Amino acid sequence: MKYVDAFTDISVADVKVDLMRTAYDNEDALLNTFDPRVVLLWTVLFMIVPWLFYDPLPLAVMLGAAFVLAALSQVSKYLLALLLFGQLTNVGFFVVVVPLMGGVLRAAAYLGDNADRVIDAAVALDLGVFAETGAIVATATSQAITTALTSQEAGIDAVGAVVPFFLKLTIISVISLAVFSAMSPQKISKGMLRLGVPRQLTFAIAYGYRMMPLLVEEYHALINSFRLRSKVPEEKGFLNWRYFYYLLKLSIKAFYPLIFNVAKRARVTVEAMETKGFSQSLADSESRTLRTENMRIQPRDVSFVFGSLVFVVALSVVFGG
Repeated sequence: MKYVDAFTDISVADVKVDLMRTAYDNEDALLNTFDPRVVLLWTVLFMIVPWLFYDPLPLAVMLGAAFVLAALSQVSKYLLALLLFGQLTNVGFFVVVVPLMGGVLRAAAYLGDNADRVIDAAVALDLGVFAETGAIVATATSQAITTALTSQEAGIDAVGAVVPFFLKLTIISVISLAVFSAMSPQKISKGMLRLGVPRQLTFAIAYGYRMMPLLVEEYHALINSFRLRSKVPEEKGFLNWRYFYYLLKLSIKAFYPLIFNVAKRARVTVEAMETKGFSQSLADSESRTLRTENMRIQPRDVSFVFGSLVFVVALSVVFGG
């Protein structure tokens, strides 16, 4: 499925398959063809480089390059959409939500301060209570609009000030997605192992990647089994709250069997690993060498890093750092 088609022809199965693909080999991805040590060191380097720029224009160019890299690495389109949605909601919070809440609170405060006037007029059966109430409401509305517009101007100024910060975070997030979606868990763990990371941690990363699809599949199966043995509410209520409450109960009920199955699966895995001498191999240097003996830094790895550095230097020269 292409990136454009993802938003016109979307289904739960597509989301599930696309997300699970990150746990397996991705032979066609660009970053998967490089040595994992080079990719990991390159990732650390380019998590620092964005912080050296302050102008939004070079950061925007760098973000575009990060998205191109993500596309070549076949990053999940839904993860990218979720990332962009998060950044846009951050901007919308300053521009829309904060001014709106400020206007509502200002109007509520004015109505609260003048509520006694309306109550006294109503108790005295004054015929002008309706006119006075309308005037108070009109004044409160006017103050709310003025406060919202003023806050919105301040919010736009705040967004302009934090745009470079948002761009830097987005660049780092997209690069991280590209790296950890492109490379298989085995390549990541081997690269970290060769860089001196303890084998316990590398095994935990690889095991977590491999367990994720199984857990998703098992959780889905538990949800379906509970749905077959339960009854959907006939009346869904206002805004379907009864149906959502029903789904929430199913999710909670399926969570506890999942935890039990995870514990049982972990115990079986530990016994299998110990049978193969896992603990004994942790302190064995020959075991580490045997696992990583086929790793070689090729000319294309050096070219990739050199090209990336040339790209950063060119941005610094063109935009003045």
